[in-house]
Amino acid sequence: MSEDTKSTIEEPETDESSPDSVELEKPIAKHKHRTLKITSIVIASFLVVVLLIAGWFGFVPGLSNVLGARTPKDLGVSWTQADLVSYEKKTGTTFNSFETAPPNPLKPGKKTIFADPKSVQGLELTQSEITAAINSLDWELQPLTNVQVRLTPGGVEVSGNLKLDRVADFVSFIGGVGYSSSDVDKAVGLGDFLNGAAFYAKGQASVTNNTLAFSLGQIQIGRFSPPADIASKVIFTGGSNGIDNTKYLDVKSATPGDGKLNFTGTYPTTIYVKH
Repeated sequence: MSEDTKSTIEEPETDESSPDSVELEKPIAKHKHRTLKITSIVIASFLVVVLLIAGWFGFVPGLSNVLGARTPKDLGVSWTQADLVSYEKKTGTTFNSFETAPPNPLKPGKKTIFADPKSVQGLELTQSEITAAINSLDWELQPLTNVQVRLTPGGVEVSGNLKLDRVADFVSFIGGVGYSSSDVDKAVGLGDFLNGAAFYAKGQASVTNNTLAFSLGQIQIGRFSPPADIASKVIFTGGSNGIDNTKYLDVKSATPGDGKLNFTGTYPTTIYVKH
């Protein structure tokens, strides 16, 4: 409230010798204190409600942890170091530091990111092996942490914590998601309070001859469900661009099954990543 709008209450002049003046002071003070107490309770109650709602939707980090808005959905997929070793052995893939990457012969002044392509037929990876590889990547642009990937016949579920501060750079790296970089930056800025929020997505997905077939079933960020049409467009466009812009990646078929992914095609086995 501004100084101009503040009202002032002047105490009435009283005669100290008058017994009535003494009797009137206590009820006035008592009424004033009672009013302040009621007002404080109302304000405090309102703030508690706001905090609970904000915490439920993932806006207040500390409280959100208690309410579960920052706890990723448990998909029942665990992994160990043995799963990572198995993934690396099956795929022959190594992730090296970007600092050691050789110059890109096709792009002067740039470094190589993908190298050493390998073709396979019917490569089978378990959901635990894929989950292990993602969580062990330690890539500075990776937009999710604490990831679990669950595979079902024709379907994929992903949960984790959203690293919103990495999203804009990740989107740029994969070649965009159908919106301008300024729109992406604006969206990330407006949603900064969701950094670290739990993320969950479920859908039907497969790839045939580098063409992604995708149908979104459910998506949540914290306790918030983005509009399905926008979310579906972003995921489909981003996934398609990721396939098209990854050098040496040629997906003849990638089909999820019961706890596993079957892959036929070509992919780079040496990848240089920034940590």
